[in-house]
Amino acid sequence: MTPERWPQIKQIVHQALEYEPGQRAVYLAEACAGDSALLLEIESLLASPEKSRKFLETLVLEDETNWLTDHFPDTAEGTRISAYQILHEIGHGGMGTVYLAARSDDQYDQKVAIKIVKRGMDTDFILSRFRNERQILANLDHPNIGRLLDGGVTSDGRPYFVMEYIEGKPFDEYCDTHHLSITERLQLFQKVCAAVHYAHQNLVVHRDIKPSNILVTGEGIPKLLDFGIAKLVHPTDTDETLETLTVQRVMTPEYASPEQARGERITTATDVYLLGVLLYELLTGHRPYRFTSRLPEEVAKVICEKDPPRPSTVVTREALIQPRDEFAKLTPEIVSQTREGRPEKLRRRLSGDLDNIVLKALNKEPQRRYASVEQLSEDIHRHLAGMPVIARKDTLGYRTVKFVSRHKAGVGVAILLILTLLSGILSTLWQARVARVERARAEKRFGDVRKLANSFMFEIHDAIENLPGSTKPRELLVRRALEYLDSLAQEASGDLTLQHELARSYLKVGDVQGYPLGANLGDTPGALASYRKALLLCESLVSASPNNHSFRKDLLISHERIGDSLSATGETAKALEQHRKALEISKALFSADPSEPTRRRTLGVSYVKLGEALTANGDRPQALQAFRKALDMAETSNASDAASPGTRRLIAVIRVKLGELLTETADFPDALANYQKALELREQLAREDSTNAQAKRDLAASYEKLAAVMANTGDISGGLGYQRRSMKIDEVLAAADPANVDAQLDLAISQSNIAELLSLSGKLSEAKESYRKALSILEALARTNPSNTEIRFTLADDTIKMGHCFMNNGEIVTAHRHYQEGVIVLQSLVTADPSNAEFRNALAVSFQKIGEAHARTAARSKMFRGTETELWRAAHSWYKKSLDVWLSLRRQGALSKSQAEAVPAVEREIAKCEAALGKKERVALQADRSSH
Repeated sequence: MTPERWPQIKQIVHQALEYEPGQRAVYLAEACAGDSALLLEIESLLASPEKSRKFLETLVLEDETNWLTDHFPDTAEGTRISAYQILHEIGHGGMGTVYLAARSDDQYDQKVAIKIVKRGMDTDFILSRFRNERQILANLDHPNIGRLLDGGVTSDGRPYFVMEYIEGKPFDEYCDTHHLSITERLQLFQKVCAAVHYAHQNLVVHRDIKPSNILVTGEGIPKLLDFGIAKLVHPTDTDETLETLTVQRVMTPEYASPEQARGERITTATDVYLLGVLLYELLTGHRPYRFTSRLPEEVAKVICEKDPPRPSTVVTREALIQPRDEFAKLTPEIVSQTREGRPEKLRRRLSGDLDNIVLKALNKEPQRRYASVEQLSEDIHRHLAGMPVIARKDTLGYRTVKFVSRHKAGVGVAILLILTLLSGILSTLWQARVARVERARAEKRFGDVRKLANSFMFEIHDAIENLPGSTKPRELLVRRALEYLDSLAQEASGDLTLQHELARSYLKVGDVQGYPLGANLGDTPGALASYRKALLLCESLVSASPNNHSFRKDLLISHERIGDSLSATGETAKALEQHRKALEISKALFSADPSEPTRRRTLGVSYVKLGEALTANGDRPQALQAFRKALDMAETSNASDAASPGTRRLIAVIRVKLGELLTETADFPDALANYQKALELREQLAREDSTNAQAKRDLAASYEKLAAVMANTGDISGGLGYQRRSMKIDEVLAAADPANVDAQLDLAISQSNIAELLSLSGKLSEAKESYRKALSILEALARTNPSNTEIRFTLADDTIKMGHCFMNNGEIVTAHRHYQEGVIVLQSLVTADPSNAEFRNALAVSFQKIGEAHARTAARSKMFRGTETELWRAAHSWYKKSLDVWLSLRRQGALSKSQAEAVPAVEREIAKCEAALGKKERVALQADRSSH
């Protein structure tokens, strides 16, 4: 075959495929017109299924020269390229050939894969595509993407690049060979999703995701390869032109999206679709579509118009496939043997969530697919965790089924109790209608229902309070009971018992709505409203019966709940006032009966809460004194109370609070000792009650505190170990209870802490990825909880810390942008709560970092001619803002030891700025500073 004959061969073969086999010979004899060599060549193509397949793929996918270059010899074995010697060919594609090579310069042993542009393919277009692939790989560094090692040009002028050599099997072959279950396949698929999502974050769309482009190593690590037809999300004009010219060819029909088939613009939604095709084949062994021919029109029609069968349906069918040169039958038994064992079991496993997940990814309309690859992977995670998936309509019935599947025993008990409650209510209503004249009987029923409603709210609610995932059911239980009690409020006047029930009910519903120290729905304003209703009722009760311990105890709790909620919204001064009132009540209760264990413990809790409020207001000496009083109260309990879970948990909390203050004063040995004692207690409590979500959350917090102290003493590796243990618990709790705002916030903080430790280790790329995960959670929480200052402060703090990461990596402009975003949030928080020392301290740090960004940029004056003076002036201004805040905090005595060291450091930076400016401007700046 010669290049000159290629157009003639292509035309005749293309037309011959339209004839029935019996009529094809007549047509060929006429078309070849006596040219026996031409006839022999064409008959050879038509006789071999493999050659026919390649020929048709060439017509649809590849440049015409690709067919020709496959017939001519390329780089020979033994050829040396740079420091590597070619061993043999291991694959080839549309524009390049891949060889196995070995290091030949005796420096060290290494096998690599070298991809070289094929001889005859070195057109401007192909070279541009090849260099594009090489540049894309150079920008990608991910454990599940093949790494670029080197690149260059061969002696005959063809570009090449060197990649890590991956000894592995294609994705589908690895799964089948190892008989991976559906769950194992989904977990492996999630790693591929992580690689594609990383590429998208770096503005790269792969466009050719298929099993042969994903190799799985012997250790089970998938590696995404072949970015030969990948494109940038924001390409250059040249890239756009090349994309327009080749859009019909850069695809594989079996793994092509509708927009590729139609020649439309490619986006990240294309890769979502291709992952859907891959997932379909991975789960079922079948491909979504079957083509009767490989003509472009037929391929486009099938992909764009035909809906694929549901995965749970297709696994029950038989089909002919062509894995090599021969056709084979694919049966339900063959498919299930390498997955779930039996066809029916596989069908049940795929029906429902997995059907919907796959078909959502395969939607013809890009905007109706998953919004991102990360969202697709998250839906798979939710499916594996037994939670509702977004691919299915979020009906009450569906959510109920999911909840029941996760909590079968608890739900069974709750249903029985609900039926009992409903039965009692219905019975009461019936009795009221048929016996209106019998007031005595009606009043008795009224009391019975009240008793049942109280049992439902306080006994059943308390029984499930600490179960993971119980936030929504708790809200339902409390709201339903409270609705009934609210209807009785008109009867409460003069009935102290009913008033007390209502007060306690409001406290319960407030806890579920937004109590910041427990599992809640994030509705802080709603919680404050409920707590204030409880406070009014309790004040009325205490006024009517001053010596009633239960009334005074609930009044104490109301003040504490309001104080905790005000702290969460940034009103720290008002919160301190509430906790002082609570402490006075607690002291009076303790004085009335010092021997009663729970009163001693209650007083200890009140001191803890006062210490927290004092800390938020910057009064650390008084806070330290309050925490030590709390510890003394808890540790001097009698023997029986000291062993109780409540007292041990309180002691652990106090130890953590002391550790936090000691850390701020750089007393790391004492801080570490307190944290370790707290950890011992919390590990005991978690072992004793493995279903208690609060005990697990406390344990995660202790791991986190130890990680911080170890990092401060220089043991970054040890700190990372503890922080990862903390995050493992946080991940489980957040997945078990997605509605729990505190659980989601804990997970975000863990991600941020790991990022900070990675940054200290110099692993800036990994640190930035962890910060991105933390910010993603925090941004979602801030949107749904705009009044929660803890969430907004954490978001601002993490945004600024991510800025540090970019600054340390030399990305000054990006760092500056993050600092500015964080400062905007911090300034709004300080404006709303000027007395909050923590907010003001963070704002001072942010001003300092922005000044540093300007100073670094100014130092690179050759790159910014004409702007050096403005940059130094801006740096001076930001440093001065930072100094003003520090000095204000120092005058109030609200600076820790480490924070106090920032003052002279900022003053030195201000002096550097003034030294960099001219004498005249320096004198003016110094005079301005002196006037302040």
